[in-house]
Amino acid sequence: MPMLSAFVTSDLTPGQLERLEQRCLMRRGGWGVTGVRLTPEQLIDEAAGAEILLVGYERVPAQVIEALPNLKLIGCTRSTPVNIDLQAASARRIPVLHTPGRNTQTAAEFALGLMLALAHRIAQGHHALRSGRYLGPPAQEFASADSSSDVIWQLDGKSPFKDLQGVELSGRTLGVIGLGRIGSRVAQLARAFGMPVLAFSPYTPASQAGALGVSLVSLDRLLEQSDFISIHARVTSETWGLLGRRELSLMKPTAFLISLSRAAIIDQAALIEALQERRIAGAALDVYWYEPLPENHPLLTLDNVILTPHLAGATQDVQERHSQMIVEDVLAWLDGRRPAHLANPEVWE
Repeated sequence: MPMLSAFVTSDLTPGQLERLEQRCLMRRGGWGVTGVRLTPEQLIDEAAGAEILLVGYERVPAQVIEALPNLKLIGCTRSTPVNIDLQAASARRIPVLHTPGRNTQTAAEFALGLMLALAHRIAQGHHALRSGRYLGPPAQEFASADSSSDVIWQLDGKSPFKDLQGVELSGRTLGVIGLGRIGSRVAQLARAFGMPVLAFSPYTPASQAGALGVSLVSLDRLLEQSDFISIHARVTSETWGLLGRRELSLMKPTAFLISLSRAAIIDQAALIEALQERRIAGAALDVYWYEPLPENHPLLTLDNVILTPHLAGATQDVQERHSQMIVEDVLAWLDGRRPAHLANPEVWE
């Protein structure tokens, strides 16, 4: 049987690319090669003749699917294939593969990292030193400088020990909004820190929450009782703008908000006001209402916010995991077996 033609824009790891090359006539382009996404029109040109299409961040609308008559399989190395027109693919009985859970551990660790950074003022301490605050006069020699067995940063006058005093996670309540894969893993990690965990997740069975040691509560109760609130819900008609002025006003003035799912869940103006007026203690954000963040955005002027440029899923481990998952499923499909991660399972019935 002749090998099928595959066009790949995803950032697959070398080892997994080699496995694929042994079974397909492979061509590569787009984001995984150049770091620049192909437009739908460019994708049509470069993928011409392809029977297998594997993408990372390129959009695959109906226009692309209709223009590639040989297409038999589509794969997307993302947790949810939001960039693929599932309806158009299913209409042609084309299976769509994806990689659910690829970044669960990474994103959960990132959420805990942001909590620790907020609680212990880590980012503020780093910025304070790098910007010259709290530093002493220049020294000529470092290796020969006198040392002491009891070295303490300046405690008199302007002192980081007083200015940047933080809190411990242990014993403080975490509220998780959305108890899916990532939210559940965040809850597990937080409990290891000694944090009681509440969750607002209307479609999660009580038995699943109970197995995690998590109490399911209303959104209002979670906002009122939590010291840290971490958002891990998907954007739907029910969650769009879920946290507005009223909801943010329910938070404790000592509470922190962590957001690394989708920014549309939070009312932007309401959050900025709450932070500016210090009605909440602070926030750590990895996602925004538009990306990249404009250089004059008001969040950049606030000292009670930690900002990162959408990094929660950016690890080598995630790349290796999604590469292995998608290649395993492509090989299964080539062998006539049902792939493990089908976004449109109805086409296999």
